[in-house]
Amino acid sequence: MIDNTIQFFKEIAKIPRESGNEEKIADYLCDFAQNRKLEYVRDEWNNVLIRKKNINRPAIILQAHTDMVCEKIPEKDFNFKTDSIKIVEENGYLRADGTTLGADNGIGVAQILNILDSDIPCNIEAILTTSEETSMIGAINFDVTQLKGKQLLNLDGFEENTIIVESACFYDIVIKSNYEFKKKIDKEKEQFYQIEIIGLPGGHSGFEIDKNRGNSCIEIAKILKNIRNYKLSNLIGGTKFNVIPSSAFVQFSTNISFNAIQKTCNKTEQELRAKYPDAEIKLKLLNNIDEVIGEKESKEFIQAILEFPHGVLYKNEKNEVTTSINLGVVNLKENEIKVGMRSSRKKEEVTTLSIIKKYCKNKNFQINLLGSQPGFESDKDGSLINELIKTQPTKLFKEPVKLKAMHIAVEVGFFQEKIPGLQIAIISPNIQGAHTANEKVEISSIYKTNEWIYNFLKSYFSEHKKKSRT
Repeated sequence: MIDNTIQFFKEIAKIPRESGNEEKIADYLCDFAQNRKLEYVRDEWNNVLIRKKNINRPAIILQAHTDMVCEKIPEKDFNFKTDSIKIVEENGYLRADGTTLGADNGIGVAQILNILDSDIPCNIEAILTTSEETSMIGAINFDVTQLKGKQLLNLDGFEENTIIVESACFYDIVIKSNYEFKKKIDKEKEQFYQIEIIGLPGGHSGFEIDKNRGNSCIEIAKILKNIRNYKLSNLIGGTKFNVIPSSAFVQFSTNISFNAIQKTCNKTEQELRAKYPDAEIKLKLLNNIDEVIGEKESKEFIQAILEFPHGVLYKNEKNEVTTSINLGVVNLKENEIKVGMRSSRKKEEVTTLSIIKKYCKNKNFQINLLGSQPGFESDKDGSLINELIKTQPTKLFKEPVKLKAMHIAVEVGFFQEKIPGLQIAIISPNIQGAHTANEKVEISSIYKTNEWIYNFLKSYFSEHKKKSRT
């Protein structure tokens, strides 16, 4: 089989495809199918289903999502609505120039296109869904009555030679505060400042929540607590429910001198750099601040950020994360905090929601559960998992397949809810730094995983051929 996965991925990278902006990538997929005379269906949510059937065998479902998380380094001038991702090949990896790469899940999409473009005898139902990184509205609304397959291979993982057999549920939670901003500043006694933190690792709030990657909102709150005397005008950090914040800034007024604040910032920067070498703290004077909240309220808000239960709450007997909370976005001026909560165990899920609700009650905040996505669990002894284990190219991976429960939320849970008896497995190449501007995918791992997919499909359809003869 000719492997054109990277070429397909480079074509996909040219297409802006932030969550909610998938019309152009859907156009590309429909053109792909049309040019190859493959049957396809596009729905109102820009999901695309492509069918390739050249043998009379039971169908297998291949699935990936077309959208990507859009993050960039602060100094990068880039518009995710219009600009193409610039791919750089370096040290055996593909990465982007100052932005997220979109290997999550563009590589999965490209791998599916590579199979659909091949001459392998197959009966494939390829589902390419939208907005997985945000609302999962594509998977929620996908019409599964179009499908005949009872086994689904998803290509939205992060680690090669691994089969993900279980995932966590995910809650989008918005917490609302109610601070009033007033123009009560003594301009002769107070000065206006901005402190900015950049360069923390950030990352995927599921896959990397236990990797000690810091949280810029919490770190900047620590600086304010050390300053002690301040009135907040704004604190903004983070971008999404499911991304660990890597940068934040705070604007405030105070009668403390520039030199004293700079000293605090320098000490904090030194401490941060011991953990995160790229961390940087910038302090500057502002000409004016329009509105602030009172000193008491300011300190209450900073304390609330410091007390937020961000991070890992529970692990299983294998030391794998089962439940966590991500303080994803803070915007004081909008009186809004966005939180992502994950859990793969129902009891822990209920307990953790209670913890968040109690936190909000104690801080006089309002909580709003915007939505949730279900996890999934596979039969580890089922035919799909066994077939994948059997067809793993041992000579390429050189070690046995790992079965893992992963602390990520994926859309396949919706498919398992809607299709009784659906078997699910997730495989992928090595992707590092997903949801950050440091995202990269290992080139050799793409080829090895493609060989695995090819072996699996070849064996799957061959086995069903034998069964149909007997």
